[in-house]
Amino acid sequence: MICSNCFNDEYRTITISKNVSVNGVIKTIKDIECEQCPSCKDIIFTHQQSLELDKKRINFEFSVKPVMTPYQLRLLRKILNMNLDEVCSLLHIGKNSYGRWERGESELSPSMNLLIHQLIDRFPEAKVNLFESEMNTEIEKAKSHCLTDSVSLGEFVRNVIQSTKLLKDVVCDKIGIKIEELERIENNEVSPEKIPEKIAANIVKFFHLTMSNLRHLLENTLKVYSLRREVSFVHARQPGYGKGASAIQAKSINKILEQYVIEDAAIPQQTISSEYLKRVGAYLQNTQGRERS
Repeated sequence: MICSNCFNDEYRTITISKNVSVNGVIKTIKDIECEQCPSCKDIIFTHQQSLELDKKRINFEFSVKPVMTPYQLRLLRKILNMNLDEVCSLLHIGKNSYGRWERGESELSPSMNLLIHQLIDRFPEAKVNLFESEMNTEIEKAKSHCLTDSVSLGEFVRNVIQSTKLLKDVVCDKIGIKIEELERIENNEVSPEKIPEKIAANIVKFFHLTMSNLRHLLENTLKVYSLRREVSFVHARQPGYGKGASAIQAKSINKILEQYVIEDAAIPQQTISSEYLKRVGAYLQNTQGRERS
């Protein structure tokens, strides 16, 4: 067949390697047949060669699907809001089989692992919570528009979680805190320098921040936090009592103060101790060093 690009020579069959993206990671498929023009090096695929390439790509993708861990299986049910009976019915498997996989009492077969991955592929929210590559990609996207000059640490964390649809359980597990502690950070209820250095370093790492980003976020947080002592009441449209009402009031006060800080340029700039930032940076360097070794 004459080359459709240069018309100077006929295509000849050769084998090449081709890169494909699998779960966000570039992998190479070898020994793929195609047609190449010796003169201009133009490459085309016949219909049969295209089919063979698709077969190899699909087989390759399926073979490298990571085996789901018991933790991921439990988390998937939480994301889908399903009980054991519901997820077993959805996957058309025997009752309680999923429960045994969750508890690590039996191994997940390759075919069932693939079936669960096919289910996950239908839910973007599941992928971002279950797989590091998907999580990191979405966090990086969210950071680009959530990290502004006036944003506090609490508002930044809230906005990224909302934008990425990350579960708070997942965020807490990665950062190493309880949900109650995360919510206090979200509401700027913690004095910035009272956040443990380990937690601050984990926040930097998880949300792909620099130490300069952290300093700026904490200084904005300090503005909001310093105003809290002057605010003790917020009007509620509906009266409420108990922990639920207290949580709503804390969120309401925080949002009012965040907006006030943005709009009132007269609020003096406050600074975070350089010693605190050094301790956070040192902890971050130590953890990164251990991971590389």
